[in-house]
Amino acid sequence: MFKNNHHDHKQKVEAMIKNINTISLEMKKMKELSHILLCDLNLHFGQPKKTEDPKEAETSHPFEEPEIPDVALASISLSD
Repeated sequence: MFKNNHHDHKQKVEAMIKNINTISLEMKKMKELSHILLCDLNLHFGQPKKTEDPKEAETSHPFEEPEIPDVALASISLSD
């Protein structure tokens, strides 16, 4: 009976080790994919905006909040 429990325990430990190795491989894949995504985002947002007017490209910032026209602000304040 003791040998049977030892054998079952050994199988469970081997299964856990196999699961940990599988998880580790999946995490490595996710890490590689996240690095690729980060590089892709850097390339996409790191490029200057292509415009006809060079002055417009200098003053344009891709992460700025868009300006809300005064008319929109008036309608927002009246509806509250």
